[in-house]
Amino acid sequence: MNSLLFNKTMKTPSRSTSDVRSPIASGQHRIANIERLRILSAFGVASFHTHDWFPRSFGVVGFIVLLLSFCVFVVNRPEPYGFTDLAKRKAERLLKPWLFWSLVYGAVGLAKMIYLDVPFSDVFSATMLLTGTRIHLWFLPFGFVAALLLVLVHRRMPKTPEIFNIVAAALVGMLCVFGCSVIQSGVQLPVPLVQWTLGFPAIPLGLAIGRTTVLPNPRDRRNLYLFVVFSTVAAYTACTVVTWLQHGVWFDDGSEFAVRYCISIAVLCSALHWQGSLGPISGTLGSLSYGVYLAHPLVLVFVNRTAIAVHHPLVLLFLVLAASMLITLVLKRTELRQFV
Repeated sequence: MNSLLFNKTMKTPSRSTSDVRSPIASGQHRIANIERLRILSAFGVASFHTHDWFPRSFGVVGFIVLLLSFCVFVVNRPEPYGFTDLAKRKAERLLKPWLFWSLVYGAVGLAKMIYLDVPFSDVFSATMLLTGTRIHLWFLPFGFVAALLLVLVHRRMPKTPEIFNIVAAALVGMLCVFGCSVIQSGVQLPVPLVQWTLGFPAIPLGLAIGRTTVLPNPRDRRNLYLFVVFSTVAAYTACTVVTWLQHGVWFDDGSEFAVRYCISIAVLCSALHWQGSLGPISGTLGSLSYGVYLAHPLVLVFVNRTAIAVHHPLVLLFLVLAASMLITLVLKRTELRQFV
């Protein structure tokens, strides 16, 4: 998902990873199926916040795909990025939008306090120093820290065959999925720990997938994609078996957490293996997906406050997405384009 990965890219022709040496190691092109995935993911996140009628798993899986993709494209090159250079670029594309949109949503909160006489404690909290003034913004500072951690790990990876590093990262990711599944099942975490728990397994799993993309042998890439997929399946199996043996019941929250990661990993690896062909619609919508993610709660505030009569959730979602894309298009034509 290259706009959330924040690299300027160019189109590539249709291909499968089996046809080329290292299809995304250079980071210099847009992958059609990754673009489509991030479009669906941004729309899924918007549906999650728009109406309870939409399956919650669609939005959560979409978000995990976004985060996994982000991590993959931090380490998808033979040589690691320079730490200072990467920190500067990620600050431009993560922290600056985080501050801008925190100000926007903070202004909305102040308006609620002034015009609706809402108490300060109902609008602002200390956790907003870590998440931003709207909870969906938590991804941006988390992603910045994750990127710095990934580049540090990449720069210090042992000089062993790449396959060993990939397997080690996948196994660490498997343990993280298992551990976070158990935490999700039995612990009521406060904000932002519950969000960080959701995102943490994406760091080692993204490292494993990202390093797989640089392998020159297409069969090795395919086999290691499968290994990462089955590592999350193993985490899901272990989680459900252990919780069943310990409590005699299935823990829905933990099992659901793990299976969402399984689906996300499988979908992402498939998109990296079968890249597809990038058309104008996918390219345009893909370039707007970051802005849709950031702006859609602002549209929902307006819709909810003006009591727009939309009786079907699909129509409401279409309205939210259309308005969010319009806001993004307008901002892209101004000096504020750096924030979308």
